[in-house]
Amino acid sequence: MERDQELKSLKRGLQALIMLTRNRPMTVSEAARKMGLPRTTAERILVTLETEGFVARDPASKRFGLAARVLALAGGFSAEDRLTQVASPKLFAKTREIGWPLALAVPLGDQMSVRVTTDPATTLWLYKRHVGSEIGIAGSSGGIVHLAFLEDAQREEMIELLRQSDDPIQALARDRPRLDAYLAEARRDGFSIGPDLGPERAVSVPLRDATGIKAVLVMMFIARGVSMAQITGRFVPELKALAAQIEAEAFGDQIGAESGSKS
Repeated sequence: MERDQELKSLKRGLQALIMLTRNRPMTVSEAARKMGLPRTTAERILVTLETEGFVARDPASKRFGLAARVLALAGGFSAEDRLTQVASPKLFAKTREIGWPLALAVPLGDQMSVRVTTDPATTLWLYKRHVGSEIGIAGSSGGIVHLAFLEDAQREEMIELLRQSDDPIQALARDRPRLDAYLAEARRDGFSIGPDLGPERAVSVPLRDATGIKAVLVMMFIARGVSMAQITGRFVPELKALAAQIEAEAFGDQIGAESGSKS
């Protein structure tokens, strides 16, 4: 085939898919810079791929990432991508129901990194998170839950890493008795409110597949706006139920396969 017969639009679409397998979800402007194209051209490519089900746009951050249909093309669609894809609409629906913002966070080094947030869907005066926002593991309810549900060896390695940090928010990692108390409580109860006692608080529950913890589901709230009895009596059961729905849809096949192999 002569080079002038090549379908430039197809090549650019494939280029966009390859780019998204190698990078985090990105905005149209970021994709345009990465691909060396005008913004309008990059947007047409991404919108076309979205229409065909190969990419999806996060309603909050407006970032494009891989969608489930790309599994038919390649293995670049990771478990994290699948989890984000499944969780996003469910989190926005739940925020509309309960009024408090929700987030999905995953570990990234010594930080918990936000992958989905419904902050833009609320009118509450809270610290506005975005996809990519980070907070130290030892200083957050999500980080405590992540540590609590790790395998023992992984947990010890992570705590040692956190102990070496000079970030003040990681100070709890150097107070082992207090940290262990938080971790034991999280494992026992299946959630954590964490060590932060500021006006804005968070409560987190784990998201797990057959191999272990993959992410945390976080609800942010204003301490003076809701009682601890409401958090533990109403919202924690709702978060656990939501987490179970997300796990079933994102990891159902894996969990089923794991159960079958043990039977």
